[in-house]
Amino acid sequence: MTEMNRTIRGTPGFLLLPFLFIIAASGCGESGATGENDNTGGASPGTGGASTSGTSAGTGGATTGSTSAGTGGAATGSTNAGTGGGATGGTGSGGSGAGTGGAPSSGPTFHIFMLMGQSNMAGVADKQDSDQNSDERLKVLGGCNQPAGQWNLANPPLSDCPGEKGWNLSTAVDPGIWFGKTLLGKLAEGDTIGLVATAESGESINTFISGGSHHQMILNKIAKAKTAENARFAGIIFHQGESDSGQSSWPGKVVQLYNEVKEAWGADYDVPFILGELPAGGCCSGHNNLVHQAADMLPQGYWITQQGTNVMDQYHFDHASVVLMGTRYGEKMIEALGW
Repeated sequence: MTEMNRTIRGTPGFLLLPFLFIIAASGCGESGATGENDNTGGASPGTGGASTSGTSAGTGGATTGSTSAGTGGAATGSTNAGTGGGATGGTGSGGSGAGTGGAPSSGPTFHIFMLMGQSNMAGVADKQDSDQNSDERLKVLGGCNQPAGQWNLANPPLSDCPGEKGWNLSTAVDPGIWFGKTLLGKLAEGDTIGLVATAESGESINTFISGGSHHQMILNKIAKAKTAENARFAGIIFHQGESDSGQSSWPGKVVQLYNEVKEAWGADYDVPFILGELPAGGCCSGHNNLVHQAADMLPQGYWITQQGTNVMDQYHFDHASVVLMGTRYGEKMIEALGW
């Protein structure tokens, strides 16, 4: 994992107002976080990226004239491509596979992203007409008030409503829709984006990892998503921490969640995991130091700043900030994947 300059961030919020007393009990409330380093860039091509006349290609796809083929992307004139795939006769792979958990290199790819976290990922601010999507290349598995277990046109909110705990709103916009809309601008012709949203408002990370009350829901969605034709597990965006603010064990549990999701996908390659800072002016800005720490502990960990956002209550981004954070998630994913 490489690093770039980071900037100072604030803290996000989380629970719905009717449940603020739960947040208070969870230890929210330290002030500002600083950081310099954004785990971005580096000397070698990133995940899904391409390498020209280099010695290696990123994790992702076929090679031309190389000795081995990777999982996903493309390398031209290189001696090695990333992990995964296979080469045909030592001259590159045209469709011989992309490794466990990835799509074959021939034909269009269905790039699938996990959207994970609590209320600021599920959405709280009221959705507006500008949040709607009509592009059939952007799908969601299930989604709020849409048929479960199938791929539907993605429109907010993307997580189940009311969710397993019953707190996810049906009237909200979530950053996931703007993440997806941002990715569309760089999507290869013929490819499709699939969003698998598992956010649950007001929840500790303990409920998402093994033994937690929402863990099986996550596994069930992954099991369904991975059956899609030409499916490729491509990355995760994560906004959570208000319920675990300041807990030193949290970064390690983020890593555990990543490993469990990757195992459920059966992926033999790493994917970008992008964490969002908690909003400033809310309950838990001090937790952002742990957000940065978790990113540093992941094989392809990144974080995005909350700088310039506003909260509409003690915990939750206002509408403009949801759009901004979703766009930042998308831009960082594009950078991490080399799109």
